[in-house]
Amino acid sequence: MPNPFYYPATYQPMYNQNPYMQQMQQFPQQKQMQPIQNGELVFVQSEEEARNYPVAPGNSVTFKNVNEPFFYTKTMGFSQLDKPEFRRYRVMEDEPPESPKNGPNPGDKEQKADMSLYATKGDLEALREKVDDIYKKIQEKGDVTNE
Repeated sequence: MPNPFYYPATYQPMYNQNPYMQQMQQFPQQKQMQPIQNGELVFVQSEEEARNYPVAPGNSVTFKNVNEPFFYTKTMGFSQLDKPEFRRYRVMEDEPPESPKNGPNPGDKEQKADMSLYATKGDLEALREKVDDIYKKIQEKGDVTNE
């Protein structure tokens, strides 16, 4: 009696295939774009060490230079033939703003404008009258046409 679990090497069993499944298998599946993976922080001694650090395709690595105030990122595309993208960032310390309780009064920083430097409505009206008088004198001489 033949062994029921024995199949020749070239045997391919026939499964219950419906026509719908055969149609679906004919269309190639589109590759979905996967985001660049980031999350690794590596401490380095120099920028050169960061530039030479191996990064796998589709990954990004952030480096902290322990000797200088710089961070670097090195990002590889999904193809091994892509050129890596290397960026350099300078670290700059920033002081938090002073709170109103500890710092100077915010009202002290405001400077009030010196109103004596500005023309009043009366000043402008007097100037307008002078310009009108000059314009009338010029028109009387006939040198200016009224447009």
